Amino acid sequence: MSPALRVEDVSKVYRIYDRPNDRLKEMLTRGRWKRHREFWALRDISFEIEAGTTTGIIGSNGSGKSTLLQIMTGTLEPTGGNVWHEGRIAALLELGAGFNSEFTGIENVFMNAALMGFSRSETEGLLPEIERFAELGPFIHQTVKTYSSGMYVRLAFAIAASVEPDILIVDEALAVGDAVFQHRCLRRIKELQENGRTVVFVSHDMGAVRALCSRAILLNAGRVVADGKPPDVLNRYQKIVMEREEAYDAEASTSASSPDPLSSDESLAPLSYTFRHGDGSAEIVGAELTDASHCRVEISETGEPLTVRVIARFNRDVDEPVVGFLIRNRHGIHAYGTNTKELQIEFGSVKRGEGLEVSFAFCCWLGVDQYSISFAIHSRDGQAYDWLDGALFFNVTSMTRTEGVANLDATAIARRRPASPLAAEKEEIALNVRREGVAHG
Repeated sequence: MSPALRVEDVSKVYRIYDRPNDRLKEMLTRGRWKRHREFWALRDISFEIEAGTTTGIIGSNGSGKSTLLQIMTGTLEPTGGNVWHEGRIAALLELGAGFNSEFTGIENVFMNAALMGFSRSETEGLLPEIERFAELGPFIHQTVKTYSSGMYVRLAFAIAASVEPDILIVDEALAVGDAVFQHRCLRRIKELQENGRTVVFVSHDMGAVRALCSRAILLNAGRVVADGKPPDVLNRYQKIVMEREEAYDAEASTSASSPDPLSSDESLAPLSYTFRHGDGSAEIVGAELTDASHCRVEISETGEPLTVRVIARFNRDVDEPVVGFLIRNRHGIHAYGTNTKELQIEFGSVKRGEGLEVSFAFCCWLGVDQYSISFAIHSRDGQAYDWLDGALFFNVTSMTRTEGVANLDATAIARRRPASPLAAEKEEIALNVRREGVAHG
């Protein structure tokens, strides 16, 4: 398949000045006194995107995604390298890009369409569809400086999607819209896919990237660090996010502890948490979430078999300890939890210095969302020895759209039912009555 877009050795550097007058001093000395430092937003980016495919570009804030998209659409010049594309590009970049705030919505429609090569008569033919998609009502005749962020995005996407571009580039602006509009936009993107259009999609919504894209490109610090199938690239991205979070936690920690043989398992990530409490009779020293191949998981497909492993050390002698875990979604709603007591696992008396390792295996029939896992070890009557909130985080994705905190994996059987003879007879009687009424009238 032929390429629709090619990025060749693209780099972008910005000059950073500590004080405004430093720029003037550098200009007056014709650059002999350098008063700036260089920030490379992009370095040697190269890839090709095949026609008719959908590619997701992901990365943390500041990784260079938006800069790259602006260069791809021609609104920003690269420091080095070049971009080639085949056909018309329509782009939905950062909020308000390409709009004149003093123009009305209608005037911005005509201006943007003209920039993409449409005549006034062609734009007038597209206008009803743009108005219907944007659903702005009479506000489309008001100046866009009076628009909310959601109205801005609705009009921008309506223009970009209605002109039937050969290449559609969508930045993270869709996150501003409400749920109804987001669903409409995703449906429109799928229609463009079915029509053989090329889509470049940037989003922090990993579920959307996994569902819409056949390929993902991961940027980090201005470089391409992964390029391949979305599940593999998303796992790499989640690993980078977790490494940054762990580095932040380590830097924020003010206490150092000696190596612990129970927590020295190299397969376990450093332990972190959002909140901790307990009387200290026992201490959770390690935890992990793994898939069927025993690989650590940050992104799971709904229904995938997973295992939670937790390791605890006892600082005092206790009788019948209970170990458990709790999964919450991003809104704090309890999705699932269990413990060794409920599963009828008993430990008897555990001595000081001893350790326990417990693995909970389950199928991840959760809805698409972001989840946290909390761990606890406590007595049989609920006295907390150690409780860790937010010790692990993971995302659940699905190729099939579902709603709610759980995926019940429903199936459906449907059949047509013919009208009953009685219903048909009633309809015929009603029709005859109407005919007689017309005749007598």
